[in-house]
Amino acid sequence: MQTSNKRESFSEIRTWEEESGLLAFLSSIHQRAKDFNNRLGFDIESVTAPLLEIDGNRGTPRNVGFVLERINPLMPEFRYCLYCLLKEKVLYGYIGILKNGKMRTVRHLQPIENFRKADAVLHRWFTQLVRASCEKIML
Repeated sequence: MQTSNKRESFSEIRTWEEESGLLAFLSSIHQRAKDFNNRLGFDIESVTAPLLEIDGNRGTPRNVGFVLERINPLMPEFRYCLYCLLKEKVLYGYIGILKNGKMRTVRHLQPIENFRKADAVLHRWFTQLVRASCEKIML
């Protein structure tokens, strides 16, 4: 009997990432990007290759929550990306340009502190990615 009680109480233990909604939020990103694409016709895709560095720092990519990119058909040489970093329980969004696995940040976005109420901020992040890919921001 004691073993089953221990097992039951162990399964009830939830991490901060689960309690805060961070895991659910990050798990939903790809579907949300797909929905955004379907509604508005923009080609935002997941970046599957690992980042080698961000702004010259090789350690930073370990804290990345996700990386999405939009290639503007009129400027295919630039890979504009939306990526986020988790720092002290806050998700910070950035727009960057990806080249050879190296990300260069060109814009800082509004951070997300409440992952359960992040829909509006995430929509703004997607919109900022599309805008950056059309403005021809360069390094």
